[in-house]
Amino acid sequence: MSQENSEAGQGVRTVEEPQDGPSSPEIVAFTCNWCAYAGADYAGVSRIQYRPNVRLVRVMCTGRIEPSFVLRAFEDGADGVLIGGCHEADCHYISGNLKARDRVESTRELLDLLGLGGERLRIKWINANEGEAFASEIEDFSSVLADLGPSPLKGRGEVAPREAPTAAQIMARTGADLCITCGKCTASCPVSRREADFSPRRTLYETSVLGLDMIVGPQDDTAAGGSGRSPESIRGDLVTGPLVWECLTCRTCEERCPYNVRFSEFVRDSRMEAQGLGLDGKPTQSGQVYSWMRMMATNGLVQNRTDWLDGLETKAEATTPGDVMFFVGCLPHFEVSHRHVGSDSLSIARDSVALLNALGVTPVVLPDERCCGHDLLFAGDPARFEMLARRNAGLIERAGVKRIVISCPEGYQTLAQEYPRVLDGWDVEVQHISELLAERLEDGTLRFERDLGLKVTYQDPCRLGRYMGVYDPPRAVLAAIPGVDLVEMEHSRADAVCCGVSSWVSCGATSKSIQMERLAEARATGADMLVTACPKCRIHFRCALSGKVPGERADVDIPVEDFTSLVARAMGIEAGRG
Repeated sequence: MSQENSEAGQGVRTVEEPQDGPSSPEIVAFTCNWCAYAGADYAGVSRIQYRPNVRLVRVMCTGRIEPSFVLRAFEDGADGVLIGGCHEADCHYISGNLKARDRVESTRELLDLLGLGGERLRIKWINANEGEAFASEIEDFSSVLADLGPSPLKGRGEVAPREAPTAAQIMARTGADLCITCGKCTASCPVSRREADFSPRRTLYETSVLGLDMIVGPQDDTAAGGSGRSPESIRGDLVTGPLVWECLTCRTCEERCPYNVRFSEFVRDSRMEAQGLGLDGKPTQSGQVYSWMRMMATNGLVQNRTDWLDGLETKAEATTPGDVMFFVGCLPHFEVSHRHVGSDSLSIARDSVALLNALGVTPVVLPDERCCGHDLLFAGDPARFEMLARRNAGLIERAGVKRIVISCPEGYQTLAQEYPRVLDGWDVEVQHISELLAERLEDGTLRFERDLGLKVTYQDPCRLGRYMGVYDPPRAVLAAIPGVDLVEMEHSRADAVCCGVSSWVSCGATSKSIQMERLAEARATGADMLVTACPKCRIHFRCALSGKVPGERADVDIPVEDFTSLVARAMGIEAGRG
């Protein structure tokens, strides 16, 4: 016999261990306090038998259950997740259970994409007096999960974090020890202009004190800028406080620095130490994006992420040396996770492949391609980044691919600059789709069918512009579209303002302020549309406009479209809306 005390202390559940006890599927059940949890407790005090393979997590309302909670349960080895709430008309918070129902549907889509299977997630309405219904649901769900078999993520083990470099090592590797504290970085930083406590110059100065201390030994009280504080205290404030996460890693400061200090890399490497302390920068949506990225870094998942290819011409491997692969990235997942702000990310993927087809290219699209790992790397998790890099590299090598086209600037920068750094023998040409289209425009292959009659302005994505130096190709293509009048914002090219969010961690009031200023700048050009060549930029701007905005909406409200989709419209193919 086993006994489990109710969390509320309302009773004791006594159950018989089933014959298959230890091998029973493990279920995590998020249950609302008022109905489903009370129903489970009722089953306990009434001695209604059900398997002891369920772990109850009591919440006040199922409407508070984020998709990230569900994904994290699977990450930790659960075979199934049950969400139990009040019947649809009985929610104690009016409509929290309806919100939960919608979230469950979208989370099931993510589980299907990842290869875990949406059937491992259930939602059930259970009243406080329905102990039999709760027990029956556990029994039925357990049987279904037993037929499915253990979760592919079960028993995968922990990933050993990479040892964080010391402050002195970071300073030397990023050139930060060359800083002359001139302040140009802080003066140009979009975050510093809004947060007085955020200063790249001061961060580098104070860290240099610690770097010196590690090399030549402890200093006197004046070492920490006359503050009397120890270098260890200064470094501790950096890695445990918000400053290390508020940097956008946009490289605006690096455009101004006279000594080529790579502050974005300094911050990225410092985040490794923060991650080692269990800090994650409060990622958006409670970190669900990071959950699925970590999942994709593991063995065992057979993804289902290519249904959107219907009607498009692709192949599974290269058949000639010059074949091109289209790297999809996380676009199918963003379609689901950010649908509430109109992400429409799959239209970018479909339009990209349709454009390639129209140019006579049948691209390789890999059904089990993984996330590129950009966000894990920039959030201080290089170990899982390298796991993803190795998995993708293996898939690409087996497919015989030597050339990749990609529509996401972050994926572009990662495959082109970060993969060669960690992968031996990585010999693959990587192009952003705007570069390929510009080449085809120049040789006369790219032709347009429609006059769009639009005035547009262009947002330079940080990774495409300041990281990769790609400014002219997207502008050349846009300017060539019949009826398109391309006008520049006050800040453009290397001087462009970031979209306000980086790696899903720097999203808050400061980000909103940056976004509003940038949208107002776009609106002031008189453009009909803001065009960007980054799926994440579009998500962030659309998110900023999806709710209330400070001031007059007319000052910032402007349609935000993806570069690829606008080009597809001009060519008359629009697979994303087909």
